[in-house]
Formats: sequence, structure tokens, C-alpha cells
Amino acid sequence: MKRISIVMILMLVLAVAACGSTSGNGGTSSSGTSSSSGTSSSSTSSSGTSSNGASNSDTSSSGTSSSGTSSSGTSNSAYYTVSGQIVHRDTGEPYPNAYVRFGWLVNASYGEETHTLTDSSGRYAIQLPAGQYQVTAGDSCDLNAGFAIVGKAPDDVMITVPGTSEVDFVEYPITPGADLPGVC
Repeated sequence: MKRISIVMILMLVLAVAACGSTSGNGGTSSSGTSSSSGTSSSSTSSSGTSSNGASNSDTSSSGTSSSGTSSSGTSNSAYYTVSGQIVHRDTGEPYPNAYVRFGWLVNASYGEETHTLTDSSGRYAIQLPAGQYQVTAGDSCDLNAGFAIVGKAPDDVMITVPGTSEVDFVEYPITPGADLPGVC
């Protein structure tokens, strides 16, 4: 139960960040993402803890091509496309404007993440460097929307890039019949 609560809190924090500001209070480098529909949205954020408390910074950008700089300042030329689609469990209809988050650990106390949004057909695509990622989806406008990776156990949210090129999600109501609007 604690794991679900932590995931919900992280999703809420991401939701507020996605709908809130586009300017950061830190200085992380962001990478552009490309989607198959020609539109894109991406955000990169870093979080870590220090001896005097927690720090958090977000940077958002949009772009139509992918380029980036790693946290060490060197250029990464090997990027791989991960794409997928989100649909409603009950109807099979596409789920537009949901975010798909990819998080990874840099070291034991410092992690980074990037995310992209689904287009009107529920599809997304993002360019990522090689590595292991924790993948989650969410909707900041509907806090009752849960998202599960198709074909995986509910707690199996890790992927390896390269190796995984498609991650599809299905949306389901967390509490059937409840209406929990988000921050939008």
C-alpha cells in the first residue's frame, strides 16, 4: 500500500509540474522529444537530497528533434525511440493529453526524469539514451485515472533501452464511479 501511495504522490507532483510552470528554478539541461505526429512536449527534471534538505528543479522545453547533453556535460549521440499508445480500458478509445514519465537514477541519492505527452490519438514517442528506466503514466486533469503497462504486472515498471521500443498503457478508474478532477 505504501508503494501505491508513493506512486500517487509522485504522479501528483508531476501533474502539478506539467500544468504549472515552464520555467525552472534550477539549471538542468533539457532534451527535446519527437513524436510521430510532429508535435512534441518534453520536460526534464532532477531531484536529489542534500544535507540541509531536499532540492528539486524542473526545466521544460519543446522541440521537433532530439539532442541532449548528459549530466556530466558530454554529448550523447546514441538515442533510441520508445513509443506507445494509451487507451481507455472500458472503451478502447485513445487517451489524449496523458503524460508518460521515464525516470532513472544517476546515483544513490540523485535521480532524473523526462516525460512526454500523448497526442490526440493517444500515441507518444520519445528519444532516450541507453539505460534502465522506470516508466509510469498519469493524467494531471483526472486524479482518478490509473495507468497500467499492457502485458506487465502492476509493479513491473522497469524497461531497458535499447531493448524496449514500445510501451503501451491502459487507463482504468482507480475508484469506479468517483470523479476526482485534477489541477487543470
